[in-house]
Amino acid sequence: MMTVINPENKKRLPYLSFLFATLILFSNLLADAQLKYPVARTEPFDTVIYGKKINDHYFWMSRDHNEKEVTAFCRQQGKLAQTILDSIPGSNIIEKEWNEAFAALDDEIWNGKTAGEYIYYSRFIPKEGTWYCRRKGLNGTEEKIISTVKINGQRYSIRKRAFAHNKALLALMLTQQGEANPHIRIFDIDKKDFLPDSISPVMFNDSRGVSMTWLPDDKGLLYAQAPPAALAEEKYYNGKIKLHLLGNAVSTDEIVFGIGQDPGIQLQPHETPYIYSFSNSPYLVARIRSGDKDNYAFAVPYTKLNGKNTPWKKLKDYINLGEGFDANGKYLYAGTKDRPGYNIVKINMETGASPQAFWQPDSTIISVTDVNHSSGIIAGKDVLYVLTRKIGDMRIMKINLKTKTVSPLPIPVKGSINGLSLSGDNDLLFAGFSATRSIQYLLYTNNTNKVLPLPFAGKVYDAGEILQTEIVWVPSRDGKKIPVSLVFKKGLELKNKNPLLIDGYGNSGAVTDLTYDPNFMPWLNRGGVYAYAHVRGGGELGEDWVRDGQFPNKMNSINDAVDIAEYFVKNNYTSPTGQLIMGGSAGSFLVGNAINQRPDLFAGGLFLSGLPDLVTNMDAAGGREQKSTGLLGTKEGFESRYSISAYYHIPQNRKLPAMLISHGATDYILSMHPVARYAAKLQEMQKGERPVLFLVDWESGHSGSQKELLYMLKFAFWQTGHPDFQPKQIVH
Repeated sequence: MMTVINPENKKRLPYLSFLFATLILFSNLLADAQLKYPVARTEPFDTVIYGKKINDHYFWMSRDHNEKEVTAFCRQQGKLAQTILDSIPGSNIIEKEWNEAFAALDDEIWNGKTAGEYIYYSRFIPKEGTWYCRRKGLNGTEEKIISTVKINGQRYSIRKRAFAHNKALLALMLTQQGEANPHIRIFDIDKKDFLPDSISPVMFNDSRGVSMTWLPDDKGLLYAQAPPAALAEEKYYNGKIKLHLLGNAVSTDEIVFGIGQDPGIQLQPHETPYIYSFSNSPYLVARIRSGDKDNYAFAVPYTKLNGKNTPWKKLKDYINLGEGFDANGKYLYAGTKDRPGYNIVKINMETGASPQAFWQPDSTIISVTDVNHSSGIIAGKDVLYVLTRKIGDMRIMKINLKTKTVSPLPIPVKGSINGLSLSGDNDLLFAGFSATRSIQYLLYTNNTNKVLPLPFAGKVYDAGEILQTEIVWVPSRDGKKIPVSLVFKKGLELKNKNPLLIDGYGNSGAVTDLTYDPNFMPWLNRGGVYAYAHVRGGGELGEDWVRDGQFPNKMNSINDAVDIAEYFVKNNYTSPTGQLIMGGSAGSFLVGNAINQRPDLFAGGLFLSGLPDLVTNMDAAGGREQKSTGLLGTKEGFESRYSISAYYHIPQNRKLPAMLISHGATDYILSMHPVARYAAKLQEMQKGERPVLFLVDWESGHSGSQKELLYMLKFAFWQTGHPDFQPKQIVH
């Protein structure tokens, strides 16, 4: 996905050399008209759900007692996929172009954040790797803080950061091998060392990691902990918020919020608590993400924390929209959905009374949550900053907290914005970027009303001389116009049957704002077009756009993707042999179902960390995504979930497009067995000669890895017929 650059991708990876035995094996595979896949046995199984009979002779894979057999099957499938993909030439070409593209970003910064007097950021330093750094004020000297995390000889990845409000302390959620062993360690920034405190187990509230926040006095850390659960899917909701006081044994951490703790707070199944504190308020907020109802929230002053007896007050009539809120004193300023473009309301956390209207823009869409899922609403001492949304042309509005006077920030360039962070009392740090321009951090000074680049981050890579962008509005079958963001090589004739890769998500109001991403330069360099489809279900065009792409209208998201693919073929942007569709997580709905609906439109699909079965699969996503996909335990919900479960709608007796199904073994939210079933069934149903590969990355989780991206590109070039990426038989 061409989104904000993942710091873990900013690496120089060595070329994976071919293995002699691998080439011999693959040359034998090519001798057959079709690949010989590892055989999955079948076992009769049928059931009836709301009158619908379901037959599935691979359902045995989802039974716990068959886990070892399924794991062995997945290893065989993964070995075959890796053998084939390693045998396709061109890895060295792709990695060379990655290195060149990333080199243009050396000395640029990302992950910008203010905390106290300091500005923190990540920077790739040649010959040293990626460092997390800080500077005191605008003109301070750069200080390297932390690079690779090693504790007691073990290597960890940083999944999430939470800064103390005033002390030089940084809480880190660490994982291994993708998303295994999630826990929290606390880093003393001044001493460059970890405190003895080690907190585990912690839960993945979502793909970003654990919800955690510091007490306003920095004496302790609040965090979400997974409950003991016999069923794997239960550990991703129904969590509890616990308080860890620095220096105390973790075994003494008290529960301050959660299911079954307070008789007056009846959390329901499939609800997940998150916890927040604020720079300018003594209050804490616990927001509840509900699987099947509107989200809601509670508040309490941190000084009144008292274990199970903490007097949380529910914020009456407040429907929270993710993390789109911030606090000043006893007031919470938050986005809510009173209108299609959202409103800003003011909530008295002391009384919990119903929200008061604070700002109701005429036509502007408020970006309640930005592309990094952090707040698009920032409260200073005297002003409120609100991010507003338009594809490729975002703005920040400043609102005086007393007079409610509204004025736009004088942002010098047009593009997308994210990463808002309060600096001092009333200034604002934020990131500007576009599909052809890398991230640049800018500082708005309230007193001068000026926006200027950080003096140590003036460098920004502008790919405008080599890349172009265009937004195409594609008519859907029901008359809606679907925006699609195109990125392509400058001078490329668009309507010339080019290789084209459709990407999309369209779920739960999430948005994608494109930035320059070196990872896709090999595709663009060879005349490929990258097309991000802002299908319904995403939040790019406001609440109506979200509602029109979720239950009971979820099929609209899929139909949008199909209509976009058909439009590109009919208008000669591409051809059926040159078009691919890609999607990860909930974006996999688009891939599997679009190919089922119109296999004639695609050369192949990339089904990444996906959900092929929402009927019998009860992973965490099954409960968490009910508002989007359909309510569990209802006929209407079942029918919706069945309709978008690609597993049950694979066309009979058809030549199907190629498919690369990729899954991380430590995926925090999605098990591997439903995807194994999907791979086995697709391989069985395929009547053509296009490959169906099941690639398992045993060292990664839900977000994949750089190695996976290498394979994705090689697969895309192979299936769209690029001559430099075709497998060759080896003469021995």
